[in-house]
Amino acid sequence: FTMKRILIDSGSSADILYKHAFDQVRIPADQLKPVKTPLVGFAGETIHPLGSINLSVVTGMAPCQTQVEMTFLVVDTPSPYNAIVGRPGLNLMEAIVSTRHLLMNIPTRFGVGEVRGDKQAARQCYKTVISDKGKDKALPIANAELRGDMEPEHPQPVEDVLQVPMEEGDNGKVFQVGSQLGEAEKGELITFLRNNKDVFAWSAEEVPGISPDVMVHKLSVDPAKPPTKQKKRNFAPKRQQAIAEEVSKLLQAGFIREVHYSD
Repeated sequence: FTMKRILIDSGSSADILYKHAFDQVRIPADQLKPVKTPLVGFAGETIHPLGSINLSVVTGMAPCQTQVEMTFLVVDTPSPYNAIVGRPGLNLMEAIVSTRHLLMNIPTRFGVGEVRGDKQAARQCYKTVISDKGKDKALPIANAELRGDMEPEHPQPVEDVLQVPMEEGDNGKVFQVGSQLGEAEKGELITFLRNNKDVFAWSAEEVPGISPDVMVHKLSVDPAKPPTKQKKRNFAPKRQQAIAEEVSKLLQAGFIREVHYSD
């Protein structure tokens, strides 16, 4: 899901997720953990959270993104915002916030990422909060841009690239070279890649038995705790078909295997 209309509040001691947004992400209510401590506002008013939920949050635009697990308190109260990221979340992201520029910088593996606010949306939320008519009002959830099954954004090449077949006449296996390379350099690169074509793999079946010393994927789970069965997620028919095809390829290549649990 992509969520917008999030208030960055370095004065908040908690990360808040409003119930109207929580309902849209389709998380079962029984996943909420009980919270006994109420939230106290600036004017002394108290709100009792419905519970807390741990969510993995990706911030920024690819490739300059960071991912952290944040604990949100879910509250059932009208708000023009969908969530509030307070000091706990900002500290986890190691974020630096500039309210003047509506900008938040975050360190990532690929440099400093930027998250820019929308001035028009910020003004609309602010007017809704301070207006008498805006009290006890939540803006339409349709503006939240909470959408499942979104295509991830991929980094784009900094220049046009040329499609070069690995073997003459075989357009099924191609590689890319930069269009701004000189003719001599381009020719040397193409020759080098073709002479070492044995290191390329074009399907999962061509790379069986990779040593864990080269690459390994592990799940960070606690072996002392039993596995929890999650609710089945529904996808669009085309996406469901694509998932089934990819899983079939991995099964045939021996990369994954089906497991069964007693419960």
